[in-house]
Amino acid sequence: MMMKTACKTAAAILLCIGMTAGCKPADKSKDNGTPADTATAKPTDHMANYVRPEIPQMMTDPKDRAEYYVAHYWDAYSWADTAFVHSDETEQLYADFLGSLKYASPDRRHAALQSMMRTMETDSTAYAHFCFLNDKYLYDPNSPMRNEDYYISVLEQMLQSPRLTDTEKLRPVHRLKQARKNRPGMTATDFSYVTPSGKSARMSQLKADCLLLFFYDPDCTNCRESEHILSNIPFVLDMQQSGKLRILAVYTDDDRDEWLRKAPQMPKDWIVAWNKQGDIRSRQLYDIRATPPYICWTRIRG
Repeated sequence: MMMKTACKTAAAILLCIGMTAGCKPADKSKDNGTPADTATAKPTDHMANYVRPEIPQMMTDPKDRAEYYVAHYWDAYSWADTAFVHSDETEQLYADFLGSLKYASPDRRHAALQSMMRTMETDSTAYAHFCFLNDKYLYDPNSPMRNEDYYISVLEQMLQSPRLTDTEKLRPVHRLKQARKNRPGMTATDFSYVTPSGKSARMSQLKADCLLLFFYDPDCTNCRESEHILSNIPFVLDMQQSGKLRILAVYTDDDRDEWLRKAPQMPKDWIVAWNKQGDIRSRQLYDIRATPPYICWTRIRG
């Protein structure tokens, strides 16, 4: 039984629900527009040590302009100024850079992120601070800018960097291993579960065009809010009624009694499950770092 990611539009909608319901933003960063909007910006009082890249006037294609912009974004950055490195201005520049990456192709985004980290390698303080920003914006489960693709790019550079010792690379090694699991196009990791009636089964045995995995905590208020939202999305309801979609709600911790008490409160058309074996957590089959739930959208293929 093969499970592969599919239905990209639906997945994006559901992932947004999972990440935003009840979450407190990890920071105040925001997307400040397209690269073209900021390409000709001049230094201001709050960015006195930085000049944004100027895109050549003869470059008119929007994609080319975006890719030039992100490739040269950090060229004039004052990494040697320690106070500037740790300032709010640098953090805002970093957030704006992440917002600009969406206008570039995946390969250019990857190259731009790695180039940013190589630029910061010139100074140990700058490199350490950008490693911190990567964790805060790209890895923190409550960050509104969390992005596993971007994080993989910077982790790969960190493992190549002479700025980090072998001991300091242990955490990036582990996080990269986790981030590479259950990626788009890969076979989703199978696991066993039991239902409140005591029936045992495996995820791979479920029959449907699409399967939505909903990892939750029965005592989590934010999870309940996400359950309510999902249960009232017309698109989701239509797919369930047609038999094209099944939702498997999985509890991964060890409080069986709490799970059983709260199981009747779950949506009636969901499969309520407990990973009794505990291997989702113990073997880290999925990278579940926080609730509200981590949501994975997959297609089942026979």
